[in-house]
Formats: sequence, structure tokens, C-alpha cells
Amino acid sequence: MPELPALSQPHPSVDPAATSTAALAQQLSETMAAIHRRGWCDGTGGNFSCVLQRQPLELLMAPSGVDKGSVAAEQLIVVDATGTVLRGEGRASAETQLHLALVDTCGAGAVLHTHSQAGTLLSQHYGPQGSPGQPSTGVGTLYLHDLEMLKGLEGIASHESRVAIPVLANDQDLKRLRATAEPHLAQAPYGLLIAGHGLYAWGQDLARARRHLEILEFLLEQHWRQLLLQSLMGARAQATSEGAARSRVRVSGIRHVLLDIEGTTCPVSFVSGCLFPYAANHLDAFLQEHARSPGVQELLAEVQAAWQEDSDPEAQALREAVDGAVAPYLRWLIAHDRKLPPLKQLQGLIWEQGYQEGDLVGPLFPDVPSSLQRWAKAGLGLSVYSSGSVAAQQLLYGHSNAGDLRPLFQQWFDTRIGPKQAATSYAAISQQLQTTAAEVLFISDAIAECEAAEASGMRVLFSIRDGNPCRDPGRFERISSLEDVELLA
Repeated sequence: MPELPALSQPHPSVDPAATSTAALAQQLSETMAAIHRRGWCDGTGGNFSCVLQRQPLELLMAPSGVDKGSVAAEQLIVVDATGTVLRGEGRASAETQLHLALVDTCGAGAVLHTHSQAGTLLSQHYGPQGSPGQPSTGVGTLYLHDLEMLKGLEGIASHESRVAIPVLANDQDLKRLRATAEPHLAQAPYGLLIAGHGLYAWGQDLARARRHLEILEFLLEQHWRQLLLQSLMGARAQATSEGAARSRVRVSGIRHVLLDIEGTTCPVSFVSGCLFPYAANHLDAFLQEHARSPGVQELLAEVQAAWQEDSDPEAQALREAVDGAVAPYLRWLIAHDRKLPPLKQLQGLIWEQGYQEGDLVGPLFPDVPSSLQRWAKAGLGLSVYSSGSVAAQQLLYGHSNAGDLRPLFQQWFDTRIGPKQAATSYAAISQQLQTTAAEVLFISDAIAECEAAEASGMRVLFSIRDGNPCRDPGRFERISSLEDVELLA
């Protein structure tokens, strides 16, 4: 195999204004050593690359199967757009295909792949689940938000931003893995996870790629520690509750129970960790299949109108970047958890297909079905009030892990009746239920919703479930199960 040219001389095809090959090789060698010292590529793990030139494409890389903490600049190899080694000793990693996909799709100038504990743990936790004995071809999502360090990612200006990191199923067929990854790269926040494998981070040059890697590794470390802390707190709370007599909350004079969904009757993670990614991943196929549907066309027209009026700089920049194509904006709305009504209806249509095909099942907490049946048998009215559309609510309860529970409910309410943080919304619900507000019990995991319902005159209980982000009930009585509630005449 030909020797790698002396790195003291620039490659003849490299722009003279660009960083010299020798300097870039030294920077890549030092970057790998620094990453190794952080414990992010132990053993022979990880692979790292920089673009030497784009026409024709050449990547400077570490050879496969070596300790990345001790690769000298002159030991690096150069590969072409097919992953074939052009110069240097050693072989290219099979994962070169992902490097090439990131360079081609995202314009990356450097790609850094690590095997940190946090990245590997979270990639397994949020990765897609395949059928027993079969690999998954789906894509999971890890959401990160409300963290100051997010501003270290290029284009993020506020800690209030929310980013969605794709989590792909691992696949030893790297060409197939590349094909799976490519549709998700443009919207990825300079990083993606491979289930059980780790993190890929990139940037326009090596310095920015390293910054993105360090930021993402920090955020991943913080996230898994937060999950661990929540688990420990939940275990402690469970041990405490099991060691004491179960306390019941008694509420009298109730004729109707109004229930929130997320964090009250099903886990918070189901919506953000399952439904949202499912809608995003199946959006393009759904729009293609139903492109001529008048109902879908009407919803897309509403989305386009809302996009025109959206003052968010990110939304306007996206509009210019994709020349008005609506699908990227819909995915952006999903990633930022925007409550746009036509988006909610489109999501409901996609979820309906998923429920009917058995891809989705409503994961109700174990105490919910029996409690609903007990209250219905006692003659109490039951209704739902959720920020998700009525169609989405009925899909969840109609395809729940306890079967079809829709017949137990009298009415369904979404934000078309008003915002969930407004007392007027609950007053309007009482009027439609044809009962006084004082005869309605509202149960939710959101303090603002509880306060609004109480202001309307309703009785209120605060739901604390495992995984709920808000753990402080404030002045409201708390429950951790619907079985805690005893309704008296």
C-alpha cells in the first residue's frame, strides 16, 4: 500500500488558504488523544475523520483497530468517497460509511464518534425496539431542553430551545445503516446516537465538531444522571409508601371526574418518547400517501398560513432554507412541542394508522382501568381534557393495554374549548357537562392546570407519577394512583 505522503507538505489539491494537511493531521491526532483522556473512546473504540478536500472527496482518518489515544499524525490514513484507503497503512473502519453520509448530507468538515458510558446507556434507553428476535429499522428520539449548555450548539441562542437527537438501531450492515440515517441527518442537532454503540458529532470544521461533541457529551451525561436521580427518588418514595399505611384522599359531593392524560393516566414519556417520534418518522410517507386527500390538503394549507405568521427566527430561517416545503416545518413544530391545531390533527391521523396497525398501544398505568370501571359502575360521569386532540385521546383509550375503554367516557375535550391554563376553559367544560363546577373533580400533573380548574370552582387533585417532571403539589392534595381516591356521596 502506498505510503501516506510526508505530512510536512500540503496535499497538492488542498486550497492554499485552508489549513495545511500536516497541521490538520496534528490537530486530529491531538483531538483524539484528548477525547481518549476523557474516557470517551476506551480501548480501540471510536473513529474520527476530517475532510482534506471535497473534489474529489478525501478524508483524513484514524485507522481501524488501534488505540485512538496514541495515533500519531503520520499514522493517519486517507480514504476516498467509497471508503477505500488511498494513502497510509491500515484499514478504514466499516463505520466510514456514516462519516461519508454526514459529509455528504450535512456538509460536515469533521466527524467524531465516541463510545462514552452516557452515550451508550442513553442510546439503549431511547433506541427503537424491534420485534422479538428481529432488528428494529425504526428511529427513536432523545429530547434535550431547558439547559444553558444547549447554546454551545451552533444555531441555538436560548436555553429554552428543544433539540431532538435521532437514535438509530445498530446494524452491522453499514450501507443499510447509512441509508437509515440519511433522512434524519439534516434535522439532527449536530449529533446522533446509535443504539448500544454511542454518539456521532460533527461540525463544519474540526474545532466546531469538537465543541459540539463536548457539549453533547455533557448534555448526555447530565441526562442519564437526572434519570438515575429520578429513579432513586422514585425508589425511595415507593419504599416509604410501602412501609406506611396507604393514605386515601376522600372527596365528597362529586358527580363527574375530569381527567388529564399525560402524567395522570399514562406516562409522560409516551407522548414525547413514542408518539411524537412516531409522527415525525412517518410524516413523509403519510403526506405522500394522502397528498390528494382534501382534508389533508386543508390542514397543510392551515400549517402554511401559520408558518407565514410564525415570528420565531428559527421557523423563518427554516422557511427560507427549504423553500416553503411544509414537512420540515411540521417536524420542527413536533421537536419544539408546539400546540398548532392542524399539526395535532395531522399527528392524530398518523397515530390512527399506527394504532390500527398495532405499532402503537396506549400504556395506561395499571390502576387506571379498574378505577375508571369502578367510578363508572358507581354512576359517576367520566370525561377527558387533554392538550392532545380529541381524536388522539380516543385512539389512546380505544387501543389501550386494557382494551377499548372509550365507552366509559361521556365527553372529550381538547384545547378547542380553551387553554388548559385558563379558568374560563373549565367553566365552559362544566357548562357542557351540565353540572356545577363544585361537583367536578379534576386530576392533573400540572400546577397551572390545577390552579385554573380550582379558580373555576372545580375540586382538584394533583397527580404525581414516576417520571413526572413536577414533583411539588404546592397547596393541592397529591395522589400517586387513582386507587388513592375515594369519592363519597
